[in-house]
Amino acid sequence: MTGVAEVLGWPLDEMLAAATRFDTGGERVANTSDSIRRSSDLDPTWRGVTRQAADKRVDAETTALHRLERTLLDIARTTRDGHARLAAIRDRIASQLAAAQTSGFDVGDDGAVTHPDPSRRADAAYLTDRITGLLDEADAADVSLGTSLDALVRQLDGSGSLVPLPNGEYVDAADATFLLKLLPPEMIARYWASLNDAQRRDLIEAAPDVIGNLNGIDFADRAAANTRSIRDALTVEIQAGRGGGEKAGRLRELLAPADDPRHPGRKAPRSILGFRDEGNGHFIEMVGDLGPDATGVAVLVPGTGTGLHSVDDYRRRAVGLSRASGAPVIVYADGDLPQELIDTDLTPFENTAFDPGAAHRLAPRLVDFTGALDQQLAVSGLTLKTTLIGHSYGGSVVGTAEQLGIRADRIVYASSAGTGVESGPWKNANPEVQRYSLTPPGDPIHYAQVLGAPVHGGDPDTAPGVTRLDTGRYADGTVVEGRHAHSGYLDDPASGALRNIAAVVAGREVTPYVDRGPDIDARGQAEAIVDGLLDETLNLVSLVLPGR
Repeated sequence: MTGVAEVLGWPLDEMLAAATRFDTGGERVANTSDSIRRSSDLDPTWRGVTRQAADKRVDAETTALHRLERTLLDIARTTRDGHARLAAIRDRIASQLAAAQTSGFDVGDDGAVTHPDPSRRADAAYLTDRITGLLDEADAADVSLGTSLDALVRQLDGSGSLVPLPNGEYVDAADATFLLKLLPPEMIARYWASLNDAQRRDLIEAAPDVIGNLNGIDFADRAAANTRSIRDALTVEIQAGRGGGEKAGRLRELLAPADDPRHPGRKAPRSILGFRDEGNGHFIEMVGDLGPDATGVAVLVPGTGTGLHSVDDYRRRAVGLSRASGAPVIVYADGDLPQELIDTDLTPFENTAFDPGAAHRLAPRLVDFTGALDQQLAVSGLTLKTTLIGHSYGGSVVGTAEQLGIRADRIVYASSAGTGVESGPWKNANPEVQRYSLTPPGDPIHYAQVLGAPVHGGDPDTAPGVTRLDTGRYADGTVVEGRHAHSGYLDDPASGALRNIAAVVAGREVTPYVDRGPDIDARGQAEAIVDGLLDETLNLVSLVLPGR
């Protein structure tokens, strides 16, 4: 417990001097913030992406400086309030001590009071209670002030578990991540840039599943958060006794280095920008790096059958496209895509490739993610053109996103199921967007383009304003055509189709459509398909009702 001598010796005058210095520091920080803002506005002729990146950096720095100013002023106020409370307690103890000593009482450093006259024993006990009570109050006030100042000092260096909110209030990291989900991406980006490394690390550790999937968070930090989430998912599998299972193997693959598109033969850490251990396995993976030497950036939305089980297949395809284009490729599968073309039971629609539900769900997320990509590019000062590539069912997702007003510089409908499941035209936020399509002859997706038009929007190859591209030949010289061509050209980096997609991504000259054979007699062959389905249905009915 705090003793009498210690309380009377408190250097409280130094506390007031320190409070004044913190006030002065806060004022200097405010002036610095204003100076930075004024300096960035001096040249009205400075425009372009560098100016935009600088403005965003200035926003982040001034936000951090305002937060620092508030913390310094809070320290000054807390110090003054603590001084007032401690001084009052000290003065009361000094007064009690003087009164007791004047009356002939002896006061120990622990507050115990005695008197040589036994008849004054009751008075001594009373004074002991008074003085020791004041010492307890002094001890509590000292601890309280120290705790408050320690928390404020932690705000200065980012240590501890408290992190600031955009409004400057400090809360537990877990509470902060809950509130972050309510903010728009642009505000999240400005807030995240204003944090120091320790604060970002606290937020990632508190809720990696939130930070790893939150638009507005820097891509490198999203990847770090998702690495943690993947490790957590793997731990769950191991603890459940499934450590040797297929899912655990895929999770281990996500944590291991994979082929580097820029350096064949080398491995590079995987950059997972989105991961949710739910449904078929949701993921967003960036293959390659965003940098000034990139020719652009592509977002590839895959189709039916995509899930965690196919993440490596799409990474391999993205590596081929990245090497052919010189651009990073982001594989976007942030949601459950259909797993079957058609079901063999009596409900062949829901959750199959004919069901528009997945496109309705994924398209708004794709719009938000591409906005975050634009934000990432702006903060980095990069002028890369963005290309969206929708393959198979993913083309319907991209088309739906266009109907919702997504912004992109170029769009490629690659063997696309359609132009979108929403009603109304494309409303790309970029009025100068360039649209391309390519579908090999004999690709079975032609059935969906013609017969599924009421669901997926129709054939992109014939849509107004769309340039149809040649699908060409494979590396061995054979024509890209037929059933296996639907995805086959993505597996061959030297195929004419993939080279054409790469040319769009890189802004190079493309090869227009060459008639290499009929697409497919969709309407004629559809009758045979429908007849076959009816026969199969009748067979199923006869099995269920054998008496008929």
